[in-house]
Amino acid sequence: MSLCVHIVDSAFGVPAADVDVLLRQHAGDDWRELVRGRTGPDGKLAMLGDRLIHPGIYQVICDLDAYYAVLGSLPLHPRAIVEFRVSECDADVHLPIVVSTHSFLSYRGA
Repeated sequence: MSLCVHIVDSAFGVPAADVDVLLRQHAGDDWRELVRGRTGPDGKLAMLGDRLIHPGIYQVICDLDAYYAVLGSLPLHPRAIVEFRVSECDADVHLPIVVSTHSFLSYRGA
């Protein structure tokens, strides 16, 4: 399975480059950090490489404070936290996240 996060900045109409992204897995009553990375110039980050991901609940946490600080803005949401479910370990997940200084939204891409 692969997981690709794709962040687009709708406030400025560009891919959100150099955003710090953390992937966590729900484990009992807590969260376990799996991997951290930064989006490329195209706003994309392949999170897992060749690692197997198991069915469960996951979070992608995007640091919007640091991203918008470089652009001279203060966002309403310091982080975009997207919680999602993986039900099949062989399914590829493309997770677009559209951000602005006042909102964010996510959906399962193709």
